[in-house]
Amino acid sequence: MKEIELKIPNLGEAEDTEIIEISVKKGDKLSKNDPIIVLESEKAAMEVPSDFDGKIKDIKVKEGDSVREGTVFAVIEVEDNEEPKQEKEEIKPSSTETSPIEDITQRTEKASIDFSGINAGPAVRKIARELEIDLAKIIGSGKNKMITKDDLKNFIHSNSSIQKIEYADLKSLEVFGDYEIENQSKIRKAGAKNLTQSWQSIPHVSHFEEADITKIEKQRKDLNEISAIKITPLAYIIKATSLALEELPLMNSSLVDDGKLMIKKYINIGVAVNTDQGLVVPVIKDVNNLKIGQIAEKILEISIKARDKKLMKDDITGSTFTISSLGGIGGTGFSPIINPPEVGIIGVSRARSVVKIENGNVIETTILPFSLSYDHRVINGVDAGNFMNYIKSTIEKGL
Repeated sequence: MKEIELKIPNLGEAEDTEIIEISVKKGDKLSKNDPIIVLESEKAAMEVPSDFDGKIKDIKVKEGDSVREGTVFAVIEVEDNEEPKQEKEEIKPSSTETSPIEDITQRTEKASIDFSGINAGPAVRKIARELEIDLAKIIGSGKNKMITKDDLKNFIHSNSSIQKIEYADLKSLEVFGDYEIENQSKIRKAGAKNLTQSWQSIPHVSHFEEADITKIEKQRKDLNEISAIKITPLAYIIKATSLALEELPLMNSSLVDDGKLMIKKYINIGVAVNTDQGLVVPVIKDVNNLKIGQIAEKILEISIKARDKKLMKDDITGSTFTISSLGGIGGTGFSPIINPPEVGIIGVSRARSVVKIENGNVIETTILPFSLSYDHRVINGVDAGNFMNYIKSTIEKGL
């Protein structure tokens, strides 16, 4: 028998992750791929499985610990013929696109690199990282031109585009009754930060539309009688959206560099999934090349992986457009917030039955409300109207 140290694998750009669950204890016997710990980063929660058959000799971490790549988290006892798994090179996404949460991490890292040679204390650096402020642009008023909190405050006030996330004052609220404080997950905190930044920096405009899905509802029910996978209306919406993105590629773009427009030749649609840790956006790649049944399979697959904390980096990067569906909950319409660097996002609400009269006949139809939030720096009202009309007509004709 021999002992092997188990280390945190390469997690991409995320420097520090938190251990939110330890799934084993000392002395437990494991099979290959059994989960050992669950990590939570700003991107997602994910399990770290065992690469060996063996027995846990020691646990080197505890829940709540922050760890990074290479940290030893456990020791496993294995047979002598077991070989340590070669560390795989990080898989890079095929595109230059990033998910919203990853984008936050990248910008923070860039900001920290720019701090080299900057005379500023830890508190000032921390605030600057949170607000993504380049400290090189600030002239310090302290000793040896050290940047003080007042210098940073004055810079923020003089730059209206930088706004700190506002929080309620706890002391002013606690006088009204009993309460409890709950910590938010890293995913929720990162999501809040990204959404705030998106709302502050992108001129959002909303466009509301309705589609008659009576035809595809009949088709969907017929398919579900023979399909092993349940096909939902969302699969049709994703497919129709991918076709619209092909037809109107401006909606499949990003603003880059100094206002240049990057028109992407690939169509990857992110689908918002609610989990215990918060909202995550796994990505279905090359949607325009998939059939309805294949899209339904992908929706099921990414939803299960998200809720079971099995999403990997490649599952949550590379989206060019996002869809958020509340169809199973309700509502008649909402305005979702754009996931930068995308320029649009669709929100889907619950379908409703509508009775109408045609040629003297009473006809029952199913109407689906859906909305588009778009970046007005790139998309104008005519573009948005054409895009939504294309999706509407595609759905109503049937896929």
